[in-house]
Amino acid sequence: MCGRYAWSNPQVERFRKYAPPPNQKIEPRYNRAPGQKHPVIKSSKSETSWADAQWGNFPSANSPNKKKFPINARSETVAEKPTFEQSFQERRCLVPADGYYEWQVEGHQRKPHFFHLSDRPTFAFAGLWKEADGQDCFTILTRSASSNCLHLHHRMPVILPEEAWEFWLDPDSSPDLLLNLLRNPAPEVLFYPVSKKVNATREDGPELLERDRDEQTTLF
Repeated sequence: MCGRYAWSNPQVERFRKYAPPPNQKIEPRYNRAPGQKHPVIKSSKSETSWADAQWGNFPSANSPNKKKFPINARSETVAEKPTFEQSFQERRCLVPADGYYEWQVEGHQRKPHFFHLSDRPTFAFAGLWKEADGQDCFTILTRSASSNCLHLHHRMPVILPEEAWEFWLDPDSSPDLLLNLLRNPAPEVLFYPVSKKVNATREDGPELLERDRDEQTTLF
């Protein structure tokens, strides 16, 4: 799964082709967590635009909408799951980022690692969105992990290549085309251990991306 990510250097201009610039400056964030609002580029039948959307939706006992919208959806089954089927057809989004975190479990220890592409460019996760309880919320699609990081976790977020962004956002893209986009080979990711400070959602600073020198480091 993908439960934390970073957009430490928001390169908004990379998305200018797909949506008008956001109304407000997007500030760097180093520990984006579920339940918080994050910038996404959402598409619908009428328009494509930036939005601040909540990552996941977990209705309270008093909410009229009792259906959860999980933070992750499996790309292999997203087209047929009732929770995601309509969003897959009509409400897709790009989730900008430049890295994400995953935890290696060894016994009772969970060691966080930061994953990124070479040169750390802004990229985009494949996402879906919906309106729930009067606000937009989104989920990030996942896939089988690249072979070089399977020993850390068996899943990873779907990172769409830039040439796929237009088709992912296009409301007229066919389900077959969309599924093919999700089956593209996963990009090569680099990773290294980071401080356990990232475990706390209140922590959010550039130091979270620093390599943890106390851990053995290996790059692939």
